[in-house]
Amino acid sequence: MGVFAPTRFHWTLPAGGDGVQFCRAAEDGGLDQVLLPAAFHRPDPVALASNLAANTKSIGFMICPRTDMQSPTHLVRQVNTVSAVANGRVSVVGGCPYDGDFRAHDEFWTVCDALWRDSEFRRFGTPFTSVERDRPELYFSGSSGAASDLAVRHGDVLLLLGAAPAVVVGCGRRVRAAGREVGLLFSVVCRPTRAEAVDAALAMTEIAGENAYAAREKYRLLTAESVALAGGWCATPAEDADHWPRPYLWTGAMPFLGPLGLALVGTPDELAAAVQEYREAGVTQFVFHGEGMSQFCQEVLPRVRERGW
Repeated sequence: MGVFAPTRFHWTLPAGGDGVQFCRAAEDGGLDQVLLPAAFHRPDPVALASNLAANTKSIGFMICPRTDMQSPTHLVRQVNTVSAVANGRVSVVGGCPYDGDFRAHDEFWTVCDALWRDSEFRRFGTPFTSVERDRPELYFSGSSGAASDLAVRHGDVLLLLGAAPAVVVGCGRRVRAAGREVGLLFSVVCRPTRAEAVDAALAMTEIAGENAYAAREKYRLLTAESVALAGGWCATPAEDADHWPRPYLWTGAMPFLGPLGLALVGTPDELAAAVQEYREAGVTQFVFHGEGMSQFCQEVLPRVRERGW
């Protein structure tokens, strides 16, 4: 499935602004889904998905539930209900488990899977996608072995923090061999010229302000077990560090902004070529965040589609 699947593009709903207007713009721009994160300062993603679905036509919604705060039965009932309201435009993003958390997460999703296959829990009769299936599309995020295990055992897609294509090939080999897809998470900085794009990327470090390193140290302890973030979010960059693993991939803001600082940077043609390079590395889905959705939809996405991806 992974290698021959169509390339799909999603965007994270911003914390502020008009959510309905954003989703309609994503829909009109040709994106596939909007990611609804779970965070203490954000609305409940399940309830929010119901509202957004009622005000849109085709865009899908990636729900990020808090599996540590509810039972599998409650989650399945919620997702089934939203799926009925949204005419199947719902997928679920599992947590980012560390290796030591695998057993608890495995048990949770094993129960969910059994409930989704139970006819009593599927009595709404609404498919979860345009293709008939008995459960929503499941994403699992993380670079740990536990995340890969969950994607293979229970999921459809493994979401990884973006990296150079050669690295992605190795990280995603096991899940692709099992017939699952691989997706990547990035920010996007698109400008008419490369010089403008690089200047805009460098300006991202100014967003964090003077307290950037203090914030980094605070969260370093909270993310110390993260396989993906240990080398980026927690690392102190050397003075002469090369923050360009690829001409289009910039990591320079990660020590300041964490995963939000990992960016694809370039002109529309350069970013379309980057998507093609990742596609050739086995990546079939992209989850973007931050500003730049309009430029991506208007300038990059048409070029990607013209290349047949």
